[in-house]
Amino acid sequence: MKNLKYNIKNILGVIGTSIILLTTTGCSKKAECDINGYHAHKYVNNNNMTRYIAQEYVDYEGYTREEEYITLLEKERKLYDYLDNRNLLRIDDNEEVIREKMKENKDFYEYRYAYTYLMPLPHYSRVGKVTHVRFTYVPRTHYSWTTDANHSRLTGEKRLCTYEYTSYKIEIDEYGKYVLIPNPNKKDILSNKDEYPYIKEDYYKVITSDGKDLDYEDMKTDDVEHIQEEEKETGKVLRINKKTL
Repeated sequence: MKNLKYNIKNILGVIGTSIILLTTTGCSKKAECDINGYHAHKYVNNNNMTRYIAQEYVDYEGYTREEEYITLLEKERKLYDYLDNRNLLRIDDNEEVIREKMKENKDFYEYRYAYTYLMPLPHYSRVGKVTHVRFTYVPRTHYSWTTDANHSRLTGEKRLCTYEYTSYKIEIDEYGKYVLIPNPNKKDILSNKDEYPYIKEDYYKVITSDGKDLDYEDMKTDDVEHIQEEEKETGKVLRINKKTL
């Protein structure tokens, strides 16, 4: 009976590990395929981005397999494995989507504004086994950025935000290994797609005129009027009793 429990525990552990591996790879069940020879199937995600992948899954890392496929030479299979490992897509397979996105991505200005929040400062006192916690709230001024030129409490500072795009080409080094080289042209990756034919799914980003990557969203809770209303409700001394264990 002891060995039986041990074996069941091991089996469940293996099953659990398999589920974790399946989840982290982003792959679903295997797809039926009767195509002979090296080939790559067409996969499309929810943003209509297309990849050709030499895999046999129904869904693969957020992409769904379609009926279309291309045949590959043996040496091309190695290249497509590299594209898969590096999450690279061909521009030619996604040119229409890229072109529409570049039309949509317009440079814009952001404006700096000040906002206030209440920082809690705890004060502890102990009576017997009971710890008393008293909070006082001290206003602190911080700064953020908004695209609203009429936002309250503007400081007068502004910065230009521009879109930059990255494409790549693949070369073979002296050791016979693939090397990924980024395109120095950050404004238009379609004009030299023959030389730099590959992109990643996150092929563009916003750069500010002060040299920062724009990687946040202006939160609603930063709104000054919201902060002021919160101050009226919570800008008072609170007392909390907490029993220690």
